Amino acid sequence: MTTLSQLKQRIDQLIETQGEESPVAAFIYTKEDVVQYDDDFNEVEIEDNTIIEDVLYNVEDTDYIYTQIQGVIDDELTQKEVAL
Repeated sequence: MTTLSQLKQRIDQLIETQGEESPVAAFIYTKEDVVQYDDDFNEVEIEDNTIIEDVLYNVEDTDYIYTQIQGVIDDELTQKEVAL
């Protein structure tokens, strides 16, 4: 599982190689995003960090997300008629 500190290091590396003004699309999920809702649709915080870590690890390790993002990129490039 990636930590915020590791993410910061990776972002710093990207800034160094690509520049501060390089465009980016980002999706970041943290423990604050791992919630459940009760019957009245009130947010219920998950207090067990092991559960949170497992959920976020599985989200990070899911190829489906990357496949969907690549599909969107391919569609956008096709619409923009970017030739290879």
